[in-house]
Amino acid sequence: MTTGKQHHTSFKALVAANRAAGRLDEPAPPAEKDAAQKMRNTGMRLTPDEYTQAQQLAAADERAMAWFCRRMYLRGLESFLAEQGKH
Repeated sequence: MTTGKQHHTSFKALVAANRAAGRLDEPAPPAEKDAAQKMRNTGMRLTPDEYTQAQQLAAADERAMAWFCRRMYLRGLESFLAEQGKH
């Protein structure tokens, strides 16, 4: 148990002090992606049964629901394009 006065320094203040002392580099700017390469969030509507099934299949594959839905979209797209004679 400490009986002395405790200092409550914020994390931001500690980081700033360490940067000023030359112990920390400035953070690297985030890598910019080409606009064509950025993933976009899209809405996908599923019935409750479809949603439950997708959750179960994603969990069984130990994947995120979004990853599973994208994978299914890409598989369906490939099949669709093949049917259209475009693949």
